[in-house]
Amino acid sequence: MTTQQVTRAWALEQAVSPLTEEGIVLAVSEQLQIPASDIQLNDDLLMLGLDSVRLMTLVGKWQAYGAQVSFEDLAEQPTLEVWIDKLVA
Repeated sequence: MTTQQVTRAWALEQAVSPLTEEGIVLAVSEQLQIPASDIQLNDDLLMLGLDSVRLMTLVGKWQAYGAQVSFEDLAEQPTLEVWIDKLVA
């Protein structure tokens, strides 16, 4: 990750709570390195290029914020729609 990407990610986290719909979409967008507007709620995120390492990165981040999810929970149904339902309290 470049310094610019780290700075952008940090700025986004300061502005948007990570366990909101917007925060989840932005985190996934950052991992996929594609604009959030290009990701539909029902897109298969694995088909868009989300690999197991990136998924583990997201799981770790969301667990650090208190989410009770596992890698398996999210890998089983890899869409934003399902993830938002599981993560947003």
